[in-house]
Amino acid sequence: MKNTHARAAFLSLVTRSHAPGLLLALMLAGGCARAAASGGQEAAPAPAVGRAAPQAVVSIARRTAGLERHDGFFPFYYESSTGKLLLELARLGEDFLYLNSLATGLGSAGVTLDRGMVGEEAVVRFERHGPRLLLVKQNLGFRALGTDNAELVRSVEESFPVSVLGSFPIVAESAGRVLVDATDFLLGDMFDVRGRLQRAGEGDFRVDRERSALYLPRTKAFPKNTEIQALLTYASDRPGREVSQHAPDGRSLSLRQHHSFVELPPPGYEPREVDARVGIFGIGFFDYARPLDQGYRRRWISRWRLQKKDPAAAVSEPVQPIVYYLDRGVPEPYRTAFIEGAMWWNQVFEAAGFRNAFRVEDLPDGADPMDARYPLIEWVNRTEPSSSWGTTFVDPRTGEIIKAVARMDSHRSLVDFNIYAGSRPAIARSEADATGRRLHDSDAAALAETLGACGWADPAPGDWLATLDPDVSAEEFAMARRRQHIAHEVGHTLGLAHNFIAASYGRASVMDYPAPLIRLDERGDIDLADAYRNGPGAYDTLAIRFAYAQFGSREEERAGLEAIIQDGIRRGIRFITERDADPDGSIPEATRWVNGPDMLAELDRVMAVRGVLLERFGAAAIRPGEPVALLNERLVPVYLHHRYTLEAAIKAVGGMDYSYALLGDGQTVTRILDARVQRQALDRLLAALRPEALRIPEAVVAMIAPPPFGSLRDRRAFDSPAGPAFDPLAAARTLASFIVDGVLNRERAARLVSFHARSPANPSLDEVLERMIEATWGAPAPTGPGDAALRRVARRAVLDRLLALAGDDQATVEVRAAAEWHLTRFAGRLARTPAGDPAEDAFNALARRDIERFLERRENPTPPSRPLPAPPGTPIGQAN
Repeated sequence: MKNTHARAAFLSLVTRSHAPGLLLALMLAGGCARAAASGGQEAAPAPAVGRAAPQAVVSIARRTAGLERHDGFFPFYYESSTGKLLLELARLGEDFLYLNSLATGLGSAGVTLDRGMVGEEAVVRFERHGPRLLLVKQNLGFRALGTDNAELVRSVEESFPVSVLGSFPIVAESAGRVLVDATDFLLGDMFDVRGRLQRAGEGDFRVDRERSALYLPRTKAFPKNTEIQALLTYASDRPGREVSQHAPDGRSLSLRQHHSFVELPPPGYEPREVDARVGIFGIGFFDYARPLDQGYRRRWISRWRLQKKDPAAAVSEPVQPIVYYLDRGVPEPYRTAFIEGAMWWNQVFEAAGFRNAFRVEDLPDGADPMDARYPLIEWVNRTEPSSSWGTTFVDPRTGEIIKAVARMDSHRSLVDFNIYAGSRPAIARSEADATGRRLHDSDAAALAETLGACGWADPAPGDWLATLDPDVSAEEFAMARRRQHIAHEVGHTLGLAHNFIAASYGRASVMDYPAPLIRLDERGDIDLADAYRNGPGAYDTLAIRFAYAQFGSREEERAGLEAIIQDGIRRGIRFITERDADPDGSIPEATRWVNGPDMLAELDRVMAVRGVLLERFGAAAIRPGEPVALLNERLVPVYLHHRYTLEAAIKAVGGMDYSYALLGDGQTVTRILDARVQRQALDRLLAALRPEALRIPEAVVAMIAPPPFGSLRDRRAFDSPAGPAFDPLAAARTLASFIVDGVLNRERAARLVSFHARSPANPSLDEVLERMIEATWGAPAPTGPGDAALRRVARRAVLDRLLALAGDDQATVEVRAAAEWHLTRFAGRLARTPAGDPAEDAFNALARRDIERFLERRENPTPPSRPLPAPPGTPIGQAN
């Protein structure tokens, strides 16, 4: 450093002294000295600052001497002295599949980072650029198919970008093969855990390379795939709550990421076009070689490659069946339930022309669940109930499914048990088995025969069954749900989307979300005999036929697929999915967690069941020795038993039925629901706001204790603004707001305005608002104990929603005008009607002042009071 500084100072001095000749002489002298040192030859230029001098090419044999070669699709070497993984590549420029996934999870229901979670698939290739290979992801969203115009193809390729996923330095090469250092790529956050944590509000994390390493027990090479796993440590100085609760040290979160490099499937798979009338997942892309009258957008369905051994046979064995492997970590009784439920699909495939097309086997000993060769049913543990998922990796070129993972949440059966346990006090024990199912004569005879064959003959099997351990019956109830549940998730991995209207025509699909069908028998007792359908339905058969049936030619395929759809239309098999089944939707039957073809009749039936469940609810919902506080959790599915059927009835107000029709296919495109049906739905919803419908029996309230020492209130239980005391008014406020907010949803309100303008026979928004106000604020004084407070709960729910609707800048002007007009009239009404009761007068005065603050547009109007959120109430335990 000293010599460098001295030389720089001297040169500076020469320059300042205006002696360029001296400077030039010094430079020439330096050049002559270098030439002399090199024997008269011109010296090689010194390497540029920051750039390494070029090195002689090292052979692969020399660079890997002493290292073990793992032969396979991409051979690799692991260098333990440096922790590096070296990939040997011979087919540069050839496409292959790259898949990334998460081998280990966080275990949180709030942050979706689960064991077995799949990332994105990509068609990639290695391209050489000087001393490095770039891993380039092809852009298959934009193509030009079926054309011999090479310039058109090139124009599409050059119009859209590719993505470089990684850069790999070449460390050796021999005879057309190169050896690259893949370590940096493999230890990178390809799954984007950092981004997922940040979006979940869990803090800013970084990958700490010093605490990250390749995970060799799960790093292997096979002829058609190379599987590499890495342990990545994510560090943060300020981790979020979920990470802190689930990691031993929230500042250091270590997860294993899995990379799969997979050979592309061979030719022979035939893509099939998506049809919106059948719910099959697919891939989408632009095809710029299509005729202008067809549009550029195309979609192909996702499905497995399934081919008949005998194409001429109506039903044939497949060339290669679809085989799923069961995670060895799945315990009994779930294991048996999963096998039975998943195997339902085998019988469905027969309708598509395949015998023994689907089976389930145990994952081989020592096999890696992340290995791309194994479609998997995987067991996932979290600290709370959350979603299960049916996910797939597909070939982005064609839609062919390559690998599937059905991730099954272990908590789901605890949710099912809560449903059962909440019903248990209402189940008649005499002449019923432990599930509450009526023991029919045929069941009794079959059981007696079985018992006799085992030497356990019993003259009165019905009485004997009444003494069985109720835990066994709860298990049977839960396993009936888990059979349906695994069929649902496997259905996703076969390509099927949700169908949220199938429960309205005979529970016709496992791809719906099934509410347990709890009935009242002829004696008024709870009957769980048919809680869950034991098998697939008509829609499942139609969808599998559409996706997998084989035809002789393209023309036969088009005609055959249309015939399948027309057969479904004639039989009333409908498909409605996702967004159209959301709470703000307009089709009553397209609602998650409901049963039956007539949602108003179903609401009447469900309300009757709820009445029995609530009337009989008590200590029998828990077992001796369990904390009494559990009654809160068990009360939730009882008190909110009608929640989703109420949602269906809400959709009838301003309701419109519709289908995903194509021109000329015979389906009804849209149909506004009959005005009489809309008003009948409103009648039922207003009845559900009455005090007697919001009430929780005092005997139940008195039994519910706060959480015991060492535990917190579970999120599946009712929260309370009253601290340790259970507050029935808070539960009622949650329910009342659910009803009112649903009816006065801004989109629903806009439909009421629009439909009334199209036909005055339809209910207007003004009519609905007037009726809601009169049903709550104009209701006669109640006589039951505590009912006056419950009436105030319903009243405030209506007022708060009116205030929110009038101030909603996303609502239409007609909707806001109607809401504000009723608020204006309402304020005057409140000023004229003193109640004479201190609680009522105070309540009314606050309501009047809140309206005046809103109408006067004061700078800081009092925000509307909000109810506590409802506990997660779906039968699978998802938050709403």
